[in-house]
Amino acid sequence: MRKPEDVRILVVDDEPDIRDFLASVLEDAGMKVETAEDGNKAWQMIQDQPPDLISLDLVMPGKSGIRLLHELRWDAKLSKIPVVIVTGHARDAAIKQDLDQVLAESTLSGPSSFLEKPVTPKGYLENICRILEIAVPAPEATTDATAEMRREAEELLSGADKATLEAIIARLKKQKKG
Repeated sequence: MRKPEDVRILVVDDEPDIRDFLASVLEDAGMKVETAEDGNKAWQMIQDQPPDLISLDLVMPGKSGIRLLHELRWDAKLSKIPVVIVTGHARDAAIKQDLDQVLAESTLSGPSSFLEKPVTPKGYLENICRILEIAVPAPEATTDATAEMRREAEELLSGADKATLEAIIARLKKQKKG
């Protein structure tokens, strides 16, 4: 079984907060993570050094995640990279139709999955560990008050609706600036 520190994951999402959140979940588990804000940058990074797994948003400006999946499909070497789709547009009819078409025509191999935003840290990490055949790292036992507050915040946020999450993010950004 592989170790978390032996894998490299590319997180592709145009929303900086989500990209940073997903990356931090994986980094906290000991994995090496790189990020890209769109499909164009991701494609270049994948060609330069293929990752062990790609975490991919579907709707992005420039080259979309659907277009990136299509390009991966046609490259024999890159089509073997597992892709975890993480999107908030799973119920958009046009997006679903495009994705279904790409996946039906696809030769992407290896395990892959589809997660709808918002994802929980635990669910996201478990999914990636399952695909890469990595034991899910046990949460570190700590008495650090900050770590405990982070866990409590994650628990509360996991059930929050989109409007609540947007309001919290806006408030945190405002505090960070000021």
